[in-house]
Amino acid sequence: MSTTKASPARPFAPLREPATGRGPAPGEVFRALGTRPVINCAGVRTDYGGSNPSDDVLAAMTSAAGAFVPLDELARGIGQRLAELTGAEWGVVTAGTAATLALTAAACIAGNDPEAVLRLPDTGALANRVLVPADHRFAYEQGLRLAGAEIVCAEDLDGLEDSLDGSVVLICLLGRVDARARTPLPLVAEIARRRGVPVLVDAAGLSPSNPDRWLVQGADLVVYSGGKYLRAPQSTAILIGRQDLCEAVWLMSAPHQSFGRAMKVGKEEMVGAVAAIERWITAPAARAEIAAWKPRLDVIERAVTAIPGVATELFSSPGSVTAVRLRVRWDQSLIAFTAEELRRFLLDQDPRILIHDFWSTENSVLLDPVNISDAETEVVAETLSHLLRNPGRVAKPAVRAPASVDVSGQWDLSVSFLIRSAAQVFRLTQSGEDVTGVHLTEHSQGSVSGYVSANTVVLEAVHQATPLVRYYRFEGTYNSGTLKGAVSLGAATPEHRGPVFCRQFGTASWTARLQRAEV
Repeated sequence: MSTTKASPARPFAPLREPATGRGPAPGEVFRALGTRPVINCAGVRTDYGGSNPSDDVLAAMTSAAGAFVPLDELARGIGQRLAELTGAEWGVVTAGTAATLALTAAACIAGNDPEAVLRLPDTGALANRVLVPADHRFAYEQGLRLAGAEIVCAEDLDGLEDSLDGSVVLICLLGRVDARARTPLPLVAEIARRRGVPVLVDAAGLSPSNPDRWLVQGADLVVYSGGKYLRAPQSTAILIGRQDLCEAVWLMSAPHQSFGRAMKVGKEEMVGAVAAIERWITAPAARAEIAAWKPRLDVIERAVTAIPGVATELFSSPGSVTAVRLRVRWDQSLIAFTAEELRRFLLDQDPRILIHDFWSTENSVLLDPVNISDAETEVVAETLSHLLRNPGRVAKPAVRAPASVDVSGQWDLSVSFLIRSAAQVFRLTQSGEDVTGVHLTEHSQGSVSGYVSANTVVLEAVHQATPLVRYYRFEGTYNSGTLKGAVSLGAATPEHRGPVFCRQFGTASWTARLQRAEV
C-alpha cells in the first residue's frame, strides 16, 4: 500500500507578515480564499455581509477578546446599559434577529421551567401559538416555528381579539409596515394588554432611539438588527423591553444548556453590539455617516442624468432607516439591456459593483449609498455613465431558435436534491415556442411558464404560499422522449422577488419522462 505525502499548507495570505507593516488591504482575505470583494451598492443585506463594524465596535471587541468574564455577569451589565441607552427596562444581545424570534417564542412558551425548556420544540400541552396579523406576515417566521410555535393569522383587530383565547403566547408585528397596517401597534397593544399577551416588534432594519418609539406605543419587546445600520457585529441583534421577558430570552440562549444553546453569541460580539447602539444613539460620528448618504447619490445622479433616455428619482422605502436611495431608469428603445443583465455584467468587472436584484424593474435599478465610500461612489458614477452611454458592452439581444420539439403532455419528473430525491409531475401545453402548465410537487401545485428554443427547454414554476413564494427554474434539453437538466431552487416574498432569493437554495438535477402526450 503506497501513501502520498501531503504538501505542507502554505501560510494563509492575510496572516503573512506584510512587507509594509500596515497589514493586509481591505478585502484581501477574500482574495486569499478565491473570491473578490465588491463595491456594495445593495445596502445592508445579510447576503453581502450587512455592514462593516465601526472603529468603536472593533475597539470594544478587541478589548473583550483580551480578557474573560462570566457571561451571566456580562449579560446583567449589558441589560442595564441597554436600559440606560434606550429607556427600556432591560436588554439582551442575541445571535441575530431570526434567532431572537426563536428565543422569544421559546421564552413565551416555556419561561424558565426546566422541563418545558428542555422539551422544546416539543411543546406538548403547552400553549404555543404566535399570532402574526395578515398584513405583518414576513419571511423569517420560520424562526418562530423553530421553537415549536404554531403561526396563526388574523385579518383585522376583531379577528386578532377573537384569536386571543388562551392559546396565543405572543403577538409579532413587523415594524416597517406598522404605520400602514390594518392592525397598528397602539391598538394591538391595548387588546394584548387586556389579555396578558406580550407584543414583539421586529424592527430589524430600523433605528433605535431613546425613548424607543415602539415601546412608547405599547410594545413589550423590540428587536433591532446589529449588523445593519448600527454597524455592530453582523451576527448580532439587540432585544429591548420588559425585563422579565428579556431575562427569559437570555436564559433560553447560550451559554445555558437550553433550547437556544445553538444560537451562541460571544463576549466580543456582545460588547460590540452595545458599543454600536451607544454610538448610534449618542455619537456625532453616526449622524455624520447619515449626512453623507445623499451627497453620494447626488454624485451618481449628476453623472447619468444628462444621458439621453435616462431618468432618476430619489426613492425612500417606507419605514426604512435609510433616508433615500436613487432609482436610475432608462428607455429600453435606446438602451437595450435589462436590469438583471446590468447586474450580472457589473459583477464580472474589476472592480466588481454590486447592485440590488430586487426592487428593480426590467429597465431600472435602485442604488443604496450606505456601504460605499466617497471614492467608490466616483467609480460607480463613472462606470454606470459609461455603460448607459455604451449599452452594447452589457448585453446583446438573445435570439431564440424555432422550437424543434413539442413538450406538451404529462411528464413524470424526478428531482435529485443534494441529499434526497423527489417524484414530481409536469403537465405542459406548448403553443409555438411558448409553454404553460402545472408543476406538482409532494406538497403543492405551481403554475409553469417558459419556452422551447430548438431542443432547449426553460421553465419557471411558481408555487404561491405565505409568506414565501417558492420558485423552480428548470433548464434542460429534450432527447428521445426525455427532458434532462438542472433546476435552480429558491423562495422569496413578493417584495423581494429577484434572482438571488429565487435561487437561494442552490440547484438540483432533474429528469422528466413523457407519460402521455395529452393532458
